[in-house]
Amino acid sequence: MSFKFVQLFILMPKFRLKLFVITFPILLLLGYTEWFYRHVPNNYTVKKQYIDAHAQEIEVLLLGDSHCFYGLNPDYFSERTFNLSNISQTIYFDKLLFDKYIDQLPKLRKVVFCLEYANLSQKDNTQEDLWRKYFYQAFMDLTVPLIQRYDAKQYVLSLNQGILKTIKLMLRYFSTGSITDCKPNGWGINYTFENRTKPSLSATRRWQQNEDNSLDFSVNTHRLDSMITVCKQRNMQVFIVLLPVSKAFYHLLNPEKTAKIKQTCQRFTRQNPQNVHYLNLLQAPIFSDNDFYDADHLNDSGAVKCSRIVNDFLNK
Repeated sequence: MSFKFVQLFILMPKFRLKLFVITFPILLLLGYTEWFYRHVPNNYTVKKQYIDAHAQEIEVLLLGDSHCFYGLNPDYFSERTFNLSNISQTIYFDKLLFDKYIDQLPKLRKVVFCLEYANLSQKDNTQEDLWRKYFYQAFMDLTVPLIQRYDAKQYVLSLNQGILKTIKLMLRYFSTGSITDCKPNGWGINYTFENRTKPSLSATRRWQQNEDNSLDFSVNTHRLDSMITVCKQRNMQVFIVLLPVSKAFYHLLNPEKTAKIKQTCQRFTRQNPQNVHYLNLLQAPIFSDNDFYDADHLNDSGAVKCSRIVNDFLNK
C-alpha cells in the first residue's frame, strides 16, 4: 500500500466530516423551504379547499386576474358566488380551471369573465406564468400542458421563487401567521382604502407593466368562445365585464387597443345574444380616485361599489 493511499485513507473521514458540517445546514434549510411552500396555506390552496367543499352550492363563478381578485367581493352578490380569479391569472388558466370545475358545480347558472386591458393579448408561458404554473399544478390539481414531464421545478417548488421573495414570505408568515391574500370566498383582502395611493403616482409604472404592444387577441378569444359554447350547451348565462381603471391609467392606454377590446366584447354578445351579456365599467363615472388602491386596481371600498353594480347587472 503506497504512502499516498494511506494518507488519503486517513484524511477522507475528516474531509467527509467537514463536507457534512458544511452541507447539512444548507440541505436542512432547503428541506424546510420546500416544506414551507408545500404545507403553508396560500391563495391557491384556500381557493381549492373552498370550491371543493362548496361545489354543490355555488351559483355564480367569477374568473379573471388581479382586477377581479380585488374588485369583486362575493359577499355583495345576492346568489352564492365564488371568486376563482387570482393574481396575474391569465385566460389560459381561466380555461383550465373552467374545464376542471364546470361539471362539478351542479347549481352553477352564471359565469362572469372579468376582462381588462392586458389579458386578451396575454401570451402563454411568459413572465407571469414562469412560476405560477407550477403552483396551479401542485395546489389546484391541474394538469398544465405548459409544464414538460421532466421539468424539475414541478417537483421542487422552492426552485421557483428567488431567495429574497422566499425570505419575505417566511417573515410575513412568522409575523402574521399567514401568507394568504384572500378570504375563503376568493376575494382579495389586502388592497385597502387606508393603504391606497394616488392613481397618478403609479399610473406610468402600472401601464408599463401591462403594455405588451400586441393587438393579437386570437388565442384568448378562441378560449373564451370555447367556454361560452360550453355554457350555452348547459343553459348558463355568461357575463363579460370590463373592470374599471383610474382616469390617469386610462389616458396612457393605446386607443386602438382599447377600441378593439370593446369591439371584441361586443362581438361575443352579438354572436351569442341569448346567453352572453356585456358590461363596460372601464371608464364608469361612478368610480373616483378614492375607489382605487393604485392606478388600475380597486381597493376594498371600491370593490363594494363594483360588486353591487355587477350583481345588479347579473340580476336584470
